[in-house]
Amino acid sequence: MSRPGKATALAAALAVPLCASAGSDRADVALVLAIDVSGSVDDSRFTLQREGIAAALESEEVAAAVSSGVNQKIEIAVVEWAEEQRLLVPWTILRGRDDLKTLATRLRGAGRSWVHTMTDPGGGIAAAEHLFAEQPLVSLRQVIDVSGDGRQNTGEVATADARDVAVSHGLTVNGLPIASGDEPGIEDWYRVNVVGGPGAFLVVAGGYEAFAAAFRQKLTLEISGLAPSRKVAHASRDVHRGDRQMPN
Repeated sequence: MSRPGKATALAAALAVPLCASAGSDRADVALVLAIDVSGSVDDSRFTLQREGIAAALESEEVAAAVSSGVNQKIEIAVVEWAEEQRLLVPWTILRGRDDLKTLATRLRGAGRSWVHTMTDPGGGIAAAEHLFAEQPLVSLRQVIDVSGDGRQNTGEVATADARDVAVSHGLTVNGLPIASGDEPGIEDWYRVNVVGGPGAFLVVAGGYEAFAAAFRQKLTLEISGLAPSRKVAHASRDVHRGDRQMPN
């Protein structure tokens, strides 16, 4: 399927949120989690990754971040990507602990999208970016959260170009590179090719065993609208032109 076709299919898959809107019709943040499920993510790594996301949603830190917002609600969608992209969870409005736990349970019960070999974070960003045209609530901020353990090695659009399109539409793209040891320097590649936009930052997981803690920190910061103590913004196109990579 062509990339426009994939985008249309993703948008068409959007569903009704978990619960009806009450009070303010605005969300503090609209957040798309774009998760790597390519060939380097074996079954044990996938389990650590999926459980880490679910555990973060159930954490006190994330619940407190939601309740401390101006509107006390957020909206989340989840996309899994490899050399293709799949909408795993459509836009879902979360108002507090119960909604967060419901989403965590839903993720634990959802099967893996597929096992593909190649890695296309650019396609993941593009798929996530298209979803914002259909978000159910107006949000104060719009964020794409990209996590993965490898550089792009396939795809129609370079990751940095997909990132730049998203940023040009007012989105923030944050990165969570997983330094599993398979690809040395992956955090630098994410810094140059993935991270960008207002308040963008990078949180590095030092391996899959550290993913849960890193993801919880990152999700809490994204919901709160804060940045880590060491903020990492993406470098300019001109300065790092030589590091921007097209897939082989």
